[in-house]
Amino acid sequence: MKGNKVSSASETRLIEVGAPADGRKHNKIKTSRYTLLMFIPQNLTEQFRRIVNFYFLVVTFIAIVIDSPVSPLTSIAPLSFMVMVTAVKNGYEDWLRHKADGRVNNQIVEILQRGVIKEVRNSSIAPGTLVRVKRGKEVPADLVLLCAEGEKGKCFVTTANLDGETNLKTLRVPPPLVGYTPDVLPQGMRIEVPNPVADLYTFYGRLEIPSMESLPLTTDNLMLRGSRVKNTEWAIGCAVYTGEETKLALNSKYAGNKFSSCELAVNGFLFVFIAILVLEVFISFGLKVYNDIHYQNRDLYLGPSLYGGTSAVTVAGILQDIFSFLLLYYYIIPMALYVTIELYKFTGALFIGWDEELRCEETGKPAIANTSDLNEELGQVEILFSDKTGTLTKNIMVFKACSIKGIIYEERDKLLYDIGRFEEPVDTRQADIRFFFKILALCHSVQISNEDMKRLSARLSMTGDLQLMNMFRRKKPKKAVANGNGVVDTSTWNAMMSVNNVGHIDYQASSPDEKALVEAADRLGVTFLGEDGNNLIVKLGDETEMYERLQIIEFTSERKRMSVVLRDKDGKIWLFCKGAESAVFPLCVNQIMVDDTNVDINSFANKGLRTLAIAYREIPDEEYEKVCELIKKQDVKSAEALQQVTHQFRMLERDLTLVGATAVEDCLQDDVADTLASLRRAGLRIWVLTGDKVETAISVAQSCAHISENSRQMYIIGVDNDEAIKSHLEECKRILAEPSYKDMALVVDGKSMSWILDKPAAPEFTEISLQCNAVLCCRLSPLQKAKIVKLIKHSPSRPITAAIGDGANDISMIHEAHVGFGIFGREGYQAARSADFAFTKFSMVKKFLLVMGHWYYQRLATLIQYFFYKNIVLGNLMLFFQINSAWSTQSIFDSLYLTFFNLFFTALPCLVLSVTEQRWPKELLLRDPTLYRGISRNKLMSWSRFSAWLLIGVYHSVIIYTFGALAIKHSVINADMKAMDVWVFGAVLFHLLVLITNLKLWLQARYHTFYFVLSILLSVLFYIGFNLGYSLINLQIDGAILGTYTRLCSSLSFWLLNVLVVVTTLVPDYCYRYLSDSKSKQFVDTGGSVFTTRL
Repeated sequence: MKGNKVSSASETRLIEVGAPADGRKHNKIKTSRYTLLMFIPQNLTEQFRRIVNFYFLVVTFIAIVIDSPVSPLTSIAPLSFMVMVTAVKNGYEDWLRHKADGRVNNQIVEILQRGVIKEVRNSSIAPGTLVRVKRGKEVPADLVLLCAEGEKGKCFVTTANLDGETNLKTLRVPPPLVGYTPDVLPQGMRIEVPNPVADLYTFYGRLEIPSMESLPLTTDNLMLRGSRVKNTEWAIGCAVYTGEETKLALNSKYAGNKFSSCELAVNGFLFVFIAILVLEVFISFGLKVYNDIHYQNRDLYLGPSLYGGTSAVTVAGILQDIFSFLLLYYYIIPMALYVTIELYKFTGALFIGWDEELRCEETGKPAIANTSDLNEELGQVEILFSDKTGTLTKNIMVFKACSIKGIIYEERDKLLYDIGRFEEPVDTRQADIRFFFKILALCHSVQISNEDMKRLSARLSMTGDLQLMNMFRRKKPKKAVANGNGVVDTSTWNAMMSVNNVGHIDYQASSPDEKALVEAADRLGVTFLGEDGNNLIVKLGDETEMYERLQIIEFTSERKRMSVVLRDKDGKIWLFCKGAESAVFPLCVNQIMVDDTNVDINSFANKGLRTLAIAYREIPDEEYEKVCELIKKQDVKSAEALQQVTHQFRMLERDLTLVGATAVEDCLQDDVADTLASLRRAGLRIWVLTGDKVETAISVAQSCAHISENSRQMYIIGVDNDEAIKSHLEECKRILAEPSYKDMALVVDGKSMSWILDKPAAPEFTEISLQCNAVLCCRLSPLQKAKIVKLIKHSPSRPITAAIGDGANDISMIHEAHVGFGIFGREGYQAARSADFAFTKFSMVKKFLLVMGHWYYQRLATLIQYFFYKNIVLGNLMLFFQINSAWSTQSIFDSLYLTFFNLFFTALPCLVLSVTEQRWPKELLLRDPTLYRGISRNKLMSWSRFSAWLLIGVYHSVIIYTFGALAIKHSVINADMKAMDVWVFGAVLFHLLVLITNLKLWLQARYHTFYFVLSILLSVLFYIGFNLGYSLINLQIDGAILGTYTRLCSSLSFWLLNVLVVVTTLVPDYCYRYLSDSKSKQFVDTGGSVFTTRL
């Protein structure tokens, strides 16, 4: 990562090894957001940063300050409830984070202080502290390894907590300290390290030991926090990065917030309602002024008016009227909507983790929602960008074939066959074949565990040779070895190794490709037995050889190859190299062999196999010594100087002799083809972005049904200039313009993409690619993956994108997409941690999108539009009464009704619906993915549907008010002969309001569970019970409510009014739904039953 490299010594820090702690909690991890003292002010500040919350706060303040037509309680109570619920949710989540932090910070760890082991809390570790980590324990901070059990100076760790890899990794003590025990470590040591960076695989530093030359430090010397010590009894390291500066902490921070398209729609709807509110306020104010001026005769019983009388008009009076209308009408803005959405999203994220079908059968690991803000966005995805290796495939490599000196061999039943002669297996003892597999057994970073070494030692103990047994027991031999190069002679080894078969060895490798190749070499007669310091031991049939490893030139994504420099028993120096053919072929001198092997590699790639080229070179002693002398002169104090050292070793990678190539198979994940087929039927366009070569990627794409063999394929491959890109794009446009019944597929490589991304050709490429059914991009870098996602995301049609991957190289792509999926893969857990949603298998994305995406989006769409509907009904009733009250700002509803309307009378059914509603059952959504098309592009929250809900709300409010007004027209409603007043009228309207809005939600729902129906009934019954109790208590908040509702309940005409209003309001809704269902004719076979429905 270029941006993470520290380029100057001024950006480094110097750490005194063994320095006493200063008492501060340097190693304290803090993922929580609040403290107990600051929770309330900090949380309130965060909540009222939201425009909507701030708006309601201002309205509440106005209600308190002016002579409000309704009680300020109607604003204070809902706002307080909303803030309290959000605060409780945030507080609970932060309490969980505090508990997790406490468990980590209070763990007991061992430190070495003045030669004495002490137990302290994890949080007290400071830079310079010497920490001892025992076998099986986690490393508590980023430590530079200074001492380890045994005399080899090695420590084995696993980094599953960091990158998910369970394979052993070898860390090494700096050479001068090998063999030191904790009590004799040199005093006065200092470590110079750069400022912390997040990249797990980048580290350099310098160890200064008194009276010795300073030594460079690399990732081989760094024990990362979160890694676990294995196969080593103990290790001691000096803390260099602690707390929030450790690489684990830096990689645990989320990149940024994402927002769903539904939020944008809600903001649009809210803007319309605010416009309606402002319009109603000023129209009402204008009509009030008009009435006061033109109907002054009403002053006799209404009192003197402000605008029609002789008194002067004041600004305070005008503001009083404007704000009074505002307080009457502001209920059309659904205050409870946002807290309800938060609760809905929070519970939706919990249901993802509880879903047993999304739990891995092998590991038991559940799916995880790292954020709840994007649940509904799962139902809007139009383009899915997918990695290939480890995502579409299992990242389990199996050796299948190889090419040696132009001849292709295949492995079957642990035997090697020449594909030209399958009658009998070939003899793997042939010189060329044996040499080929010897390179595979030596050119790698594979490790063997202590258990395997001990088992080998036990098997070999029958030889009676102490030298060999001591080596496998990791002890120094007591006597010098046979020759001057430090290598045991062949005859001695053969005598010792021929007694017993060493048996099966469990290899541990960070790369599945390397493990597959070493295991294949073992099956075919060349067994890697392990290492003794820098000596590598291999068994070739009945013979055993030892090689001294002089240097490893590591694999990088830029180099695309690795090399190892070895010295054999005869003192000859060899360089063995393996890597991508594009990185190895240019270094080879035998061009005829290169051409032949290239043909074989293409043949392997066409079968979907992953390939590596194998080459070697014998290095003259003089050349190697010269390189070593140049390196000694380097002053490694920066990343650039360290690169120069590596560059000197790379100079040895030249004039190679090509031996052949390997071919391994990466097995497809389960149900990949079915998943991709279902997603295509759902209307999603699939892009596969991979670093593999074109032929391999195409073969895998065809085998997993991403690209059909019958599809018409367009290629933009190997383009290296602007003119060529233009001509290729013109040709693609011509092909797309031709009439064809075939699906279109586009294949592009990374070299060509470099002439498209951030270039003038980008818009034209976007236009072409979006017309294709499938797109395959090969040989891409991680940065190119992210740029492609960004390019499509910001195209004119603004499609909703999702990206899925399993490796650290997919993180930038996952962050860039609207929705990011991470797979807990063999390449690591970094992608899963960085994603919005994480699970274990690619096939699970089918349920995530087609089922959960459908449900979550449809539930939220219904929830949002229903809230606006019921609030427009309430607001309109307040508005209509102003017509009958001469725009006097008199409220028709008691303040307690207004307070409880959204909190209790209509809240429970909304919450139940948000977790139970299913327009379509799960089985049907999976069987008929085309149903997903019906909700894409935010169709359920379109302006036409919003307008329909708005008109329904207006219609319902008109019917409720008109029928209610007609019912009390004669001022008497029952036999008690008591006159009707405004509070009885208000009770009638509010009763009908609660009844109709709850029944409307019942009618709208398509999945009538027992709990949902019960919530509807309980809400209505709770309102009736509350109102009966309220009318029996002489609690006067706004007006005389005593006895109003009891009078209504004893009136037959009131209950007849209920029936009439329910029929008049909801029967048209029901008829419209029935007719639209009949017109759509969406009959769907559900496995024996047929039903009709409409989205």
